[in-house]
Amino acid sequence: DRLIGVMAGTLKEVFLGGRATRAAFFYDLRLHPDYRRTVLGRHMLRVWNLMDRWAEESGAALLYGLVKADNTTMIGFQQKKQNYRFTGKMVVLSRPVYRMKRLHKLPRELGPQEANARISTKVWDHYGSCQFFPTALRDRYLTQAMIDSGLFSCFILEEGNSFASIGFFRVCRAMWTRVIRLPGYYKALKPIFEALSFAVPLPKIPEQGGRISYCHVFNHLAEGPEGLRLWKELLAHANNLAYQQGATLLTSAFDEKDSFLPLYQRGSLNRIEYLLGYKPFVPDVPGVHTPYYPDMRDMN
Repeated sequence: DRLIGVMAGTLKEVFLGGRATRAAFFYDLRLHPDYRRTVLGRHMLRVWNLMDRWAEESGAALLYGLVKADNTTMIGFQQKKQNYRFTGKMVVLSRPVYRMKRLHKLPRELGPQEANARISTKVWDHYGSCQFFPTALRDRYLTQAMIDSGLFSCFILEEGNSFASIGFFRVCRAMWTRVIRLPGYYKALKPIFEALSFAVPLPKIPEQGGRISYCHVFNHLAEGPEGLRLWKELLAHANNLAYQQGATLLTSAFDEKDSFLPLYQRGSLNRIEYLLGYKPFVPDVPGVHTPYYPDMRDMN
């Protein structure tokens, strides 16, 4: 037997329309590319139906999750047959990690208590109006489980009346991903990059079937006249931390309307778009779910 697909789900409480709502979140909806648009691939629809039933029986007001925007077959079927609504978009951007970057000022890492006291309010002020913001993070920067994992950090830089902060998630310590298919242009660039890498630092293009590890940055904040400059310095620091961890990518996830998205995209080598799909089980679920807050706990 061969595993061709997988789907997982969890229950969580999130803000919808400013109201705490019990919701089921589906994730890791994956189908091997060789089985898309095939009879065997349609068996994943049965798995999705089972997820629907589990969510509704668990008392969730709705089931929601992310589906790759180019998976038009699955999206079309769910819209037509399963009463799913697809709205909004999450964009995942990946920056290559292949060299240390020079820092002008070393950022400060906040302890959990200071991060909760100083930064959680700023995060709420910036992202709290987004749908699906977790209630567990309303007054905390990190949950206790996140703190206990040792995988998460909060870094800040301050200069006069300017401020910047980012969160850092060491995903590479917990998991890695495999390259199923390598795009043609990457295959063409691979020998060129390998030949030139002896002279200049260049990103390492993996082998098809090879492993990729990454770190993730989240909760982007910048205030004051020098805030964006400090934020860029924090990204350089995150790059260096990822490099020291042996990661090959530094990723971040954004709602498509997030003001930090175009800034992070500069220097990114890969962009993956996901549509937010949801199915309500009760009549009073708000009909518009944008902008969307990407919960960093869902990134792995």
